[in-house]
Amino acid sequence: MSYNINMHLKNDYSFLFSGMSTSSGGSLGNLNFLSDYQSIKNGSYGKLLKAYYKKVGNENTSTSSTEKEDNSSKLSTSLSKDSAKTLSEINKAAGKVKESADALTSTGKESVFNGKEVTTENEDGTTTTSTQYDMDAIYNAVSGFVKDYNSLVDSVNKSDSANVLKAGKNMTNITSLYSKTLEKVGITIGEDNKLSIDEDKFKSADVSRIKSLFNDSPSFAKSIASQASFVDYAANRESLKANTYNKTGAYSNNYSMGDIFNSMF
Repeated sequence: MSYNINMHLKNDYSFLFSGMSTSSGGSLGNLNFLSDYQSIKNGSYGKLLKAYYKKVGNENTSTSSTEKEDNSSKLSTSLSKDSAKTLSEINKAAGKVKESADALTSTGKESVFNGKEVTTENEDGTTTTSTQYDMDAIYNAVSGFVKDYNSLVDSVNKSDSANVLKAGKNMTNITSLYSKTLEKVGITIGEDNKLSIDEDKFKSADVSRIKSLFNDSPSFAKSIASQASFVDYAANRESLKANTYNKTGAYSNNYSMGDIFNSMF
């Protein structure tokens, strides 16, 4: 029987036992392996593997689905409530406010508050020197600031982001603190938090008061420029919530959940 087994191993199974030896120095090897080979040959081992990996596959599928749900939940809660168009509009409006405020607070040669020294002769022969300002230029600069300010208020009102709305509210609160001083130069605050400017009253107002509001440091204009920067920052932060990787691994800015999930499932 031993001979027949050895001959059978030599003819059919020798590739399975190359390099193996028994504890007695023979060449038979571990006979338990024969049952493993027979299981492979008759297909029972394959059936076992299929059953095992089917179970593992089901577990992985279950885990994968859970992970997808978790990722979907995280993605859903992290997306911005505002559209790309709204956030972009807020960014642009905030930039305009900062630009117009910078023009008013400028102290360089191009500043609209650069007055000209004018000397006039009185009836008694004496002279009087006074500083005269280009009120048309100052009015145009301030009215431009008012227009940009109102545009920012309008764009913030279109937002559904708590952080953007909070930053906008802080800006209008700062404006309300200056309400009485603004009224003295012909600028009033409406119920919609937007500004209105009366040209005649503005041009006839005390220039030093106008200058303190829009050119001095600190000033109303500088305060609003700072608040506009906070609004801009809030909008930028909101836009980052929509940044994601798509299914190809490419990085994109998406503001619509539908497009993302349609590409995933």
